[in-house]
Amino acid sequence: MSRVAVVGELLIDLISSSVVKDLGEASSFGRFFAGSPGNLVLNLNDLGVDTALLSRLGDDFFGRAYLTHLRSRGIYTSFVQLDPHAHTSVVFVSKSQSTPQFMAIRGADCFLEEPEDIHNFLNSVEFIYFTSWPLSRKRTRAVCMKLIALALKMGIKIAFDPNYREVLWETNQDGKSFIKEFMRYCFIVKPSEDDSYHIFGPGKPLDYIGRFHEAGARNVVLTLGHKGTIISDGRRIETLPPCARRVVDITGAGDAFWSGLLFGLLNGKDVFESAVYGNYCAAFRIEHEGKDVILPSVEALKAIFEAGDN
Repeated sequence: MSRVAVVGELLIDLISSSVVKDLGEASSFGRFFAGSPGNLVLNLNDLGVDTALLSRLGDDFFGRAYLTHLRSRGIYTSFVQLDPHAHTSVVFVSKSQSTPQFMAIRGADCFLEEPEDIHNFLNSVEFIYFTSWPLSRKRTRAVCMKLIALALKMGIKIAFDPNYREVLWETNQDGKSFIKEFMRYCFIVKPSEDDSYHIFGPGKPLDYIGRFHEAGARNVVLTLGHKGTIISDGRRIETLPPCARRVVDITGAGDAFWSGLLFGLLNGKDVFESAVYGNYCAAFRIEHEGKDVILPSVEALKAIFEAGDN
């Protein structure tokens, strides 16, 4: 099976110990290794997919602990950079049953550099995955665009998580316009309804699907939380109901969905069948409190959720 290259932020999440309506009400926090790229490589590793991770941590207590965590799970970290000056990026997050509040204190993720051996980084890669975080700063945006140009020349498909939030972008950069223009490179995008609102403004799910396609995205997987998922390849649209039987914690569900989605695509499935795999992986994460719980195989997940076990 081909590899997936993953580019973006490794973060320390400090999540409130209890559910709060306002992040300012939180008085205690738990520390979690986070950032969609980190979650994704761990999930893909659980599913047996090789990855190449390009990210940047601070050379500090949190950064070194994160590296140790990744290596303990068998993740290849040669392309993870340690910054001697900037601290590991930290995000305070409210524990929530819906979209959480957050406050990012960014550091090393803003100083991502091009990999020393860029061709080795992309060797045997079929998909390269980005979030909007490394696109939000001029320096890291340039690194991403160089990777995009080379990847496209090599026939590598672009997978994009458009988790755009204006607060993360430089004030002199029109992030919305850039994200819309970026869509033309994308083989597949997986926005949430919140992501879509922040990029396009108010709209209905099918309107959002159309706008992502109009911007250039070839395949769109729009996740709607408890309302399920809408999948479109530009010609055909299908809906997929959620399969989680109980909600324990929604943290990391979107990243788990990505892992099943990419697993399916790597194995020759179309976007519709691949989204079913993503749905299984997301449901497993939603039903479990610990995000370090290893994902079962796709075959095992299929047996669990198609059987309707309690």
